[in-house]
Amino acid sequence: MKIYLTPLLLLCSLFSIAQNKPDPIQKSIDSVFKNYDTKTGPGVAVLVVKNQQVIFEKGYGMANLEYDAPITPTSVFDIASVSKQFTGYAISTLIQQGKISEDDDIHKYLPDVPQYAQKITIHNLIHHTSGIRDWPMSLNVAGWRWDEDFLFEDIMRMVKHQKDLDFEPGSKFSYSNTGYNLLAVIVEKVTGKTFPQWVKENIFIPLKMNSSIVMDNHQKVVKHLATSYYGNGDGAGKINDALIAYGSSSIYTSVEDLSKWVIHFQQALESKDTVFHRMIQYDTLTTKARNTYGYGLFMDDNDHGIHSISHDGGWAGYRTLIKNYPDEKLSIILLSNAADFDVDARALEVTKVFLNNKLKTGPAREDLKNVPTVKVSDVQLQKYTGSYQLGTGWYVTFTVENGNLMVQANGEDKFPTAAKSDTVFWVQGYGSSFTFRDIKEKAKTTKYRNIIAKKITPITVTPDQLKDYTGGYHSEELETDYKITLNNNKLNIYHIRLGDVALDTDLAIKDQFSSGIGSIVFVRNTEGKITGFKLSGGRPKNIWFEKK
Repeated sequence: MKIYLTPLLLLCSLFSIAQNKPDPIQKSIDSVFKNYDTKTGPGVAVLVVKNQQVIFEKGYGMANLEYDAPITPTSVFDIASVSKQFTGYAISTLIQQGKISEDDDIHKYLPDVPQYAQKITIHNLIHHTSGIRDWPMSLNVAGWRWDEDFLFEDIMRMVKHQKDLDFEPGSKFSYSNTGYNLLAVIVEKVTGKTFPQWVKENIFIPLKMNSSIVMDNHQKVVKHLATSYYGNGDGAGKINDALIAYGSSSIYTSVEDLSKWVIHFQQALESKDTVFHRMIQYDTLTTKARNTYGYGLFMDDNDHGIHSISHDGGWAGYRTLIKNYPDEKLSIILLSNAADFDVDARALEVTKVFLNNKLKTGPAREDLKNVPTVKVSDVQLQKYTGSYQLGTGWYVTFTVENGNLMVQANGEDKFPTAAKSDTVFWVQGYGSSFTFRDIKEKAKTTKYRNIIAKKITPITVTPDQLKDYTGGYHSEELETDYKITLNNNKLNIYHIRLGDVALDTDLAIKDQFSSGIGSIVFVRNTEGKITGFKLSGGRPKNIWFEKK
């Protein structure tokens, strides 16, 4: 008996076979995000644009664990600092319209910003070269906890009280969210519209980004919002997101909406649109060094051998990224609600799916974990003991305990080492090794990654000397107080809202300490008495606290 297939049945059969055949692109991308393809934890929305067409979009993991809502391409996320490119577009548009100039003194529009010895321009705000303090660490030092409200008016009050610039404008790059908040205010002053309104009318509505908003009220209901989380399963917990920092952050959107933006971005670059080409201009510092930050965008001429334009973001448990490869007509968008999500590493894996033959790999990462260990005598181990300086305020100290060489960085836990030779010791906790050099009676240096660290003789500070640092300290700039106390020969610095934080003596520099709130350098008068300290935490530098 012969079976004959009609053309219609044959077509249906072929379609069924095609449907069952796995898509190689989807299969490859699924493997990148398989750890987040779960119903017990947060995850990520992924979208890829190639040749101005969406060729892949999918959600992995859960948008809301309480209501078992999965992540989809229409799930909405706080994209954090990825928002800056929209501020950059607004400023570039106003320049194109002749309403502002890059060279304008910001005081023309922002009279409440203190006058400093040096002029600050719009150009400085755009390229992160203004010297104005970054608000996250500054407000945290002032007493804000990371899980509570950070409001736009808080940031503006902080700016009005800043006493000194972190550096001379134009002389260096130092990423400052505050600068982009001030750019948003300039948009408002020049256009007479609120920044959220301007962005909606000039970007979201024309591009039909219907799920996108600039958040100006953290109590606002946002449909399809992905909640911010840490952990997974029974260990998962919500991370509060109560930030209003438009200009630098606070845009809520989906990968589906952002695909419209990146397609428009690619089209604008190809058509030589002046507004967009201005956004990717490099900057030159007064030192003649090149600054690769443009209008809310990082430019990289050699991103694994390929030209890229990108920005990532992170706030609460949100981790976000738009990465454009304009020469390849490829854009990758990742929006995650998982605090442990590594956007750069995952984006590179997705890039390999499409551009693997064009990517240049860097030097292989050192991995001596599986190299056999050797026995090193106690006499030899003793030659490596002591403290070595890796960088400013960064030290490691080696000790021998029960025949094993131990290493401890200042303010961190102690880790065991594994000898891979007489001079090379692998530290699994660091994912790297130390190689001791210049060895005679004692090693004089050790190599850690690309750092040659010299051995130092640690400063000794007696309990009586530590007493000199105790007392109350006040910052007029941050309108906040700290108290330093001595307990069991250990210094602690206390804030009523942040509690006690340990102060660790710098091993090489007198009157300098490290802490969880930053580096602290005490200042003495001509008589040797302590008059206060300067605190530098991450980006902000030298915030003055006077001893009461």
